[in-house]
Amino acid sequence: MLSIFWRVGISDALERLYFILLEKPYLASYPELVFIGILPLIYTLACGEDFAKYGFRKEKFWPNILYSLPLALIVAWLRGFPSRGYGLVPPWSFFYAVLNLVAYGPLEVFFVVWLIENTDEYLGSEAMPSEGSLAVPMIFGLSHVLWAIHGDLVAAVVNAFIVSLVFVYFGVIYKYTGNIAGFMVAWTLMNRQSLLSAIQCLI
Repeated sequence: MLSIFWRVGISDALERLYFILLEKPYLASYPELVFIGILPLIYTLACGEDFAKYGFRKEKFWPNILYSLPLALIVAWLRGFPSRGYGLVPPWSFFYAVLNLVAYGPLEVFFVVWLIENTDEYLGSEAMPSEGSLAVPMIFGLSHVLWAIHGDLVAAVVNAFIVSLVFVYFGVIYKYTGNIAGFMVAWTLMNRQSLLSAIQCLI
């Protein structure tokens, strides 16, 4: 679509998009919202599914938080706060802060959990950990390598592997407790595109 809009080839369109997002990272929340966050949400609503299927429930809320939060707090503390912002002004600073926080935090987690549950349902998996809670996080994490168009490929591979391990950890906790709350809160704190990007939108 962008190649048609810009009247260039697909590779040129991707390269142009890469440099735009490199200059204004907060704009990446739009494709994240459309292709990751909204699609499973619309499908779930359209099919009239019970959101409890995806961990939106009261049961085992606190055990889920207890298992998930310590790692997230340690990572967030070690990472610290960003020293520079994006230079946005109100109301756009607040708009993009909320958009980045939600798109890269809760909605991204819902996307992964949605895939885990539907993969397990398709495979008929009742194991613990399930096939979905292992395969989906690994594939999702490793897919981050695709963003290394012009960047450091080695760093991208290492980052993708770490993301995969983190998502496997939280995915297994999710399947064990049947609750999504800790996964959402923890990943929002840990994901630099979520909390840190939201802070950078505001400063």
